[in-house]
Amino acid sequence: MSRRKKQEDAPVSEGAPVSQNAPESLPDGICVAGHPRSAGAVRRAKGWGGLVGAVLCAALALGAHLPVLDAMLRGLAGGVVGYLVLWALALAVARQLVIAEVRARYAELKRAAASDG
Repeated sequence: MSRRKKQEDAPVSEGAPVSQNAPESLPDGICVAGHPRSAGAVRRAKGWGGLVGAVLCAALALGAHLPVLDAMLRGLAGGVVGYLVLWALALAVARQLVIAEVRARYAELKRAAASDG
């Protein structure tokens, strides 16, 4: 029996939600995963980073007249590196954009409150 099955069969405490199909909840506060545009942008960046890294490394390896198997292995490694590098960069940029967006909204609400009060 898998762990998931055991968790589903476990009794639910009174304070816990009953929904079985509910997605895992996001953490409270500001997060990139909870932001609709930033989460999509990070996913796209990871995909493009892996693709470009794999193609670039494989092309360079084939241009250096390496055997095809070695070139494909280098392409695979380049894809993994490209994926990780662009993921880190996209996450850093998205985090700063989300924080800037929250600060702008806070300043807007503060101005609105000052003009009303």
